[in-house]
Amino acid sequence: MTDHAATPQPGPGSEPTPQPAPESGPAPQPAADPAPTTAQTAEEPTAEVPTAEERALAAQAAEEQAAHRTRRRKAAVRWGCAVLVFALAGTGTALAVTAPERTDIPGLATAGDGRYTFPPLALPPLPSGKAAPNLKDKAKDKGAAVHLADLRHLLLPVPKEAGGSVNPPVFPAPTAPTLPAGSASPTASPSDTPSGTPSATAGPSASGTATASPEGAAPANWVSCDALLGDLQNPARMRTLLRQNVCRAATVREWTASDGTSTRIRLMRFGTSAEAWDTFSRTRSEIQLKAAPDARTAPSSADGELPDGVEVTRKESRETAGKDVPTTRLAFVSASDVVAVITMTNPRGVPAAAFRQVVDLQSDLLA
Repeated sequence: MTDHAATPQPGPGSEPTPQPAPESGPAPQPAADPAPTTAQTAEEPTAEVPTAEERALAAQAAEEQAAHRTRRRKAAVRWGCAVLVFALAGTGTALAVTAPERTDIPGLATAGDGRYTFPPLALPPLPSGKAAPNLKDKAKDKGAAVHLADLRHLLLPVPKEAGGSVNPPVFPAPTAPTLPAGSASPTASPSDTPSGTPSATAGPSASGTATASPEGAAPANWVSCDALLGDLQNPARMRTLLRQNVCRAATVREWTASDGTSTRIRLMRFGTSAEAWDTFSRTRSEIQLKAAPDARTAPSSADGELPDGVEVTRKESRETAGKDVPTTRLAFVSASDVVAVITMTNPRGVPAAAFRQVVDLQSDLLA
């Protein structure tokens, strides 16, 4: 076994043995990168200068994009203007349709059925301290329900289709009627008109007709009770009836509408309801008018709609103008102490709607 000299170890308290310093020399330099080869140089990108053709294409593309944006803006403006125009047109159309009356719009107006255009109906004022008649009691035998208003103002006014006005009627100050007291002659009629009452523009003729003013504003004239006899086939019987029941006053209004229908309304006032009822019941059954000597009672479903205390009998001629439309329609109305005789004639036929309208409105005024 080969013995090796043991390396002396420093003992406690001894100084360490200095180690020899490494030899000084130049510091090692990093190895320099090798020069790039030809292949590496070829792989690196190089900045290329655009050619004139490329610049022209780029400018053309930019112009096309700008033109496209301009076209889009113009299209948006056009569509916006179109939407605005349609909105305004729709609003204007809606206003044009909803603002006027439906009957004034062409194509939407309801076809006329022959009814007339009357002014708003109004009852004339009563004398001071007098009450309106109570027709619900139907006190025909007691004479309690009598009309105290001016009988001429209870006539239906002239419609617009006959030259009448659509303005509400204006009545003069009411006064007590000046009728001849105790007169037994049926031909007696009041000669004194109430103060403040405008005179009628046309008086009754010998046959008892009276033409209303063009506007229908002035009241009709007083006429003789005998004026009705000129319309009858059997005047002698009616004269006797009027004398028995003592007709106190009478008035009449007539007009001819644009459709050719002539309307005549007569009102007769009696002393009591009983006298008026007897005249009404016998006239409707025994008396024939010249306009329709063969008139027959016409069935009507409108009797249930009449005001209380008003009785109506309708008649129509056998002569028709085609489609079973009679050329003459009649109505006898009883309202307490007043009897009304309504006659409507037209060679082309009297419209049923106009006849019913006139009868109903005249009944309302008397009720």
